[in-house]
This record gives sequence, structure tokens and C-alpha cells, in this order.
Amino acid sequence: MNINDVLTGFARTGGVGVLRPGESLDDASSVLGEPEEADYFPDKKQSWPRTFRYGDIRLEVCRCRRIKVVALSTWTESVEIPTEDARAMETMAPTTTFADLKQVLALAGARWELDEFRAVTSQFAILVEPAIFTVRFTFHVPDPDAAHQKDASLHSAISKDSGHVCVSGA
Repeated sequence: MNINDVLTGFARTGGVGVLRPGESLDDASSVLGEPEEADYFPDKKQSWPRTFRYGDIRLEVCRCRRIKVVALSTWTESVEIPTEDARAMETMAPTTTFADLKQVLALAGARWELDEFRAVTSQFAILVEPAIFTVRFTFHVPDPDAAHQKDASLHSAISKDSGHVCVSGA
């Protein structure tokens, strides 16, 4: 497995392996083992939603233990991706440019469009379509004046289940 395999799966399913929006954290844990707590601001009351992680895959989970958001940050030198073999992690270089991802998406038959919303001028994002969930790939732009540069580096991949309504009231 390499980063292109991971990103292709992410574009198609909104996740990595069993870690996908809408899936049960309990089901994922039965395959991958228990996740690590990853709340940015730990709360002693452990209120919901909560954040967990498997390697560099972060999950936002609601009270009913459904995965709402799957996120992979790719701006680091390496990333750890969970494998389904012996509950191990695979370390890989996440280096991917806009040109690289466009090629990966084309080979996967995935269509995309530019996300018109830009909160930060040094970044732009694309949305993969059609997708079951909102799947957004965000890129860091070396030169903000040329927003669609082929050498812009992938910063993150995030998918979200916007339609989930937690039955537990979270």
C-alpha cells in the first residue's frame, strides 16, 4: 500500500479501510483494536462528539458511536495508516501534489470540482463527486496568486457525514 492507494480509497469511500463516515466505531475497533483518544481539548466529563485516532487517521465520533468525520493530515514528513493485518500501522511518505492527486482521481474514475470557498489564501480545496459523503482534499499553495498550481502540496483529506442525526441526542 502507498499514499496513492490510501487517497484513492478515501476518494471512493470517504475513509481508509473500515474507518469511514457512518460506520460504527465499535465495528472498527473489532478489526483494528481500540483507538487512542485524540481530543484537542480533553474534557474530564468526556462530552460528545469525541475525537479518536488510529495512527494519523482522526475520527470525530458522536454519542451513538457513529463516525461522523474522518481526517488525514498529510503535511508531515510521514503518516501512519492502520492496516487490517495484525492491527499494525504502516508508515508512508504523504507527499502528494495537486497534479499527482488529479492523476490518481482520473485513474479511479472520480470526478472533482474546485471548492469555491477559500478561508485562507495560501490554500485551496477540491470536492470529490459523486461521493456518498462530503470528501474534501485541501492543498497548500506555494504562490497564492496562482491558485491552481500543479505543485501545490496536499495538506489534508477530510470526509464528513453531514446527514447523520444522532439518535442518542448528541
